[in-house]
Amino acid sequence: MINESGVSPFKRVTGFMATAVIAFVLIVCIFTTSAFAGMAMQYNVVIDDNGRQITVATEETEPIEILEEANIALGANDRLDITGFTAGEGGTIKVDRLNTVNIQLGDVITPYDVYADTVGEALSEIGINGESSALNYSAEDAVENGMVIIVSAPLEVTVEADGETYNISVSDSTVAEVIAYAGITLDADDYTEPALETEVEDGMTITVYRVETKTVTVSETIDHDTETKTDSDMEIGESRTETKGVDGEKSVTYEITYVNGEEQSKNELSSTVTKEPVTEVKYVGTKAADVEPNGVQSKNGYTLGQKISGKYTHYCACVKCCGKSNGVTASGKKVYNGMPNPYYVACNWLPLGSVIQVDGVNYTVVDRGGSRLSQKGRIDIYTPEGHSAALRGGTGSCEIVIVRLGW
Repeated sequence: MINESGVSPFKRVTGFMATAVIAFVLIVCIFTTSAFAGMAMQYNVVIDDNGRQITVATEETEPIEILEEANIALGANDRLDITGFTAGEGGTIKVDRLNTVNIQLGDVITPYDVYADTVGEALSEIGINGESSALNYSAEDAVENGMVIIVSAPLEVTVEADGETYNISVSDSTVAEVIAYAGITLDADDYTEPALETEVEDGMTITVYRVETKTVTVSETIDHDTETKTDSDMEIGESRTETKGVDGEKSVTYEITYVNGEEQSKNELSSTVTKEPVTEVKYVGTKAADVEPNGVQSKNGYTLGQKISGKYTHYCACVKCCGKSNGVTASGKKVYNGMPNPYYVACNWLPLGSVIQVDGVNYTVVDRGGSRLSQKGRIDIYTPEGHSAALRGGTGSCEIVIVRLGW
């Protein structure tokens, strides 16, 4: 059979398929172009909702539609600020919410409607100077609808720390909060007066005490002892040294606590003797010197040679012992610490100038004392070596023999 068209069937099929492929490619190109065109229209917009910011990708150009797309609804009295927004390009859409804040002054609370984002801005919008007032919120805190802002006169507090003085205005606070506000850091051992948990009061002074502990090792002297022996061949008042005393040394470690640079306590941790002390050995005479008699055999109920059981104490020429510092005794004899031993006693029951023998040693009565020395047998022995020696002499019992009555 002859094909009248002059075109073979194979060629017709091939041409049809080519046309179909071209049509498909055109459809894909159109779809892809449309998709890319749609994507190219999206842009980013920042929405500032009363200080809270979110970023949205949108194709919308109207601010209201962009807010609806972000599920943000406007109240009847809310405001939009689109000065920073450009349709199709981006920027910021600002939502100013109308919030009610309650201002408490003393016991009175007054509501105010504000568009401010922060507490500080709200006070400024109302006309209150927040910088000179004490607040229960920070000026940077976000405004919340219905919040109560307490405005009160500030408490004036003085903080003394590290040699510096800080004058601070605060609202109701504790000492710890004031210290933190002043930028002062406390170490573990540091403390304050008043204590950190104390509520501050107007006019309060807070003192910071810095505590520092150090361990130090020092060399110290060990005082040598003195051993006194008697020599009956030497008269009373004479003495000789057999062995000279030498002080020793020791190494002592202390833990010292300082408060604001001043030593507060000192505890000995250890002690090692590095040089032993040498005891001084001294002999004193006990031979009674001849006492010039005055011919008085008895006086005021006492007789020459009378033996009395007594009690002794010791004193020196210091103010603590005598109540005065001039060293003048009741008899006019003058004494001073460091003088050679004059072998004097004080008592009120014998005439001045009397001589008594105490445990074999002669003493002259040259001074008076308190009421206790009026008791029979009570004497106070003068110690020229000073107050410490008088304390070491202590008290005790003795036998007293009257050698002379009066001068």
